[in-house]
Amino acid sequence: MDFRVPQFIEHDPKILGPLTLSQAIYVGSAIIICYFLKYYIGQNMFLYILVCGLIVGASLALAFIKVEGQGLPAVGKNFSRYAINSKLYIWKRKEFPVFLSSLKQTGKTTNANKKPNDEIGQTPKINHPKKIKSLNKKINFEK
Repeated sequence: MDFRVPQFIEHDPKILGPLTLSQAIYVGSAIIICYFLKYYIGQNMFLYILVCGLIVGASLALAFIKVEGQGLPAVGKNFSRYAINSKLYIWKRKEFPVFLSSLKQTGKTTNANKKPNDEIGQTPKINHPKKIKSLNKKINFEK
């Protein structure tokens, strides 16, 4: 019996309730940092709430915001890699050898039923030099 297996499943296992491991680490680290900050700047409650709000907001953004299916840490890594690397791209044309030959030059004979292009490695017979130049231009510039 054949079963259909779904493909392209991107699924992280849930570790702590509805949270994946990375989400639990981001949220847990923010809670731990806020807990220890209470003892350092606990006297000034406004500053404590402001700093903890920023830390919790950043950790929630890192844990839950996705851009085009990628998490915020991956987007930040891609952005920094793009910003650091050079953006100048110099096109370098690749040279490909062009082999134009006719059946007379290769010395092969064909049957009456076969066309010259049926065998592997043979090219069409071209008698006009203008056609050769136009084919050469198409090969070099239309890729």
